Amino acid sequence: SDKKAYQETLQKLAGLFRSNFKKFTGYEIGNSSRLTEEILAAGPQ
Repeated sequence: SDKKAYQETLQKLAGLFRSNFKKFTGYEIGNSSRLTEEILAAGPQ
């Protein structure tokens, strides 16, 4: 069904987002990782 396909696609995209941003988890601008933390917090959980 369309709802099932939508949920599957949503989960796939969320997983791709999380996977892509793993490389930025230790990234700092200056001496602060605050921006990275905010981006990760705003993304899918």
